[in-house]
Amino acid sequence: MSAGNLGLLQAIDRTGALAGRLEVKHWPVTVGRSLTADLVLDDSHVAAEHLRIDRSPDGVVVVQVLDTVNGVALNRARHGRNTEFNWPDGEALTLGRLKLGLRLAEAPVATEERLPHFPWRTTGWTLLAVAAMLALVVGQSWLTLTEPSQLARQLPGLVAAVAMAVSVWAGLWALATKLFTGHLQFWRHVRIACASSVAIQLAATLSGLLAFMFSLESLSRFEVPLMLLGAAAAIYVHLSVIVPQRRRGLAGLVAGIAVLGIVAMLGTNWLQNKRLSNKLYMSTLYPPSLRMAPAVPLAQFLGEAGALRQRLDVRLKDREPDSDTPEDPDAE
Repeated sequence: MSAGNLGLLQAIDRTGALAGRLEVKHWPVTVGRSLTADLVLDDSHVAAEHLRIDRSPDGVVVVQVLDTVNGVALNRARHGRNTEFNWPDGEALTLGRLKLGLRLAEAPVATEERLPHFPWRTTGWTLLAVAAMLALVVGQSWLTLTEPSQLARQLPGLVAAVAMAVSVWAGLWALATKLFTGHLQFWRHVRIACASSVAIQLAATLSGLLAFMFSLESLSRFEVPLMLLGAAAAIYVHLSVIVPQRRRGLAGLVAGIAVLGIVAMLGTNWLQNKRLSNKLYMSTLYPPSLRMAPAVPLAQFLGEAGALRQRLDVRLKDREPDSDTPEDPDAE
């Protein structure tokens, strides 16, 4: 910055590219799309003269919003036309689709940063997340196989399928991140996908395993809503990478959609089957050696089976066609 400069204004677009730059040599300065403005910006959401920036004798930077429809945002506060506010040092203004920053001449210069080296820590976390996901998938397959020797034959195809699924999923999110932020962030999305998949599968497997071990069938019946909640949390983390400045709004949006989806699913199950879950029994049986619950006495088993038969008879009777309804001669 040459002698006589009072500050530096810089406008950055969503990708982080420089959209405008002005060496401030006098106060006040104006910002807008008009060629009469001191800092001219090429953004259709910015007014001809959007704002005026001045500095008071005591050193406070004051922003005056001019004739604009969209106004100016400072953090979460939005200021409309013909308003005035102080601009704290180090904060950025949002006008249109641009971020406007101000660096005063007397502001201290940040210390020099070292050049980036190979990201050993990030690479280690990525490899750990991928290895954990593969280990969980292999372990879950081993638990569900009746013959453990089959695992060796299925292992190559299983690993290839997992790698393909993670690559496609993370690649799509990386393309969206590149579109909105200018950075690919592929490996970050890989870590998110693997970590979230491990968490979801662990929760689902643990609930099914506990249900099998202790005869708690209710834990396995609501496995799908539990997995939907985990998937919603994973999608929120992916979205927060794309739009980090809207995390609170994204959290509310994703949570609302997830709750509505779960309520709709449970309501549909209730209307169709008169129960919240659509699972009548456990879909996965683990090795009998893992059973911890005591065996059910024969008399209790026969009593529960009889009660179940009575409920089924009532359901079948409700579904029988009305005797007054004529039969369709073409039904056969």
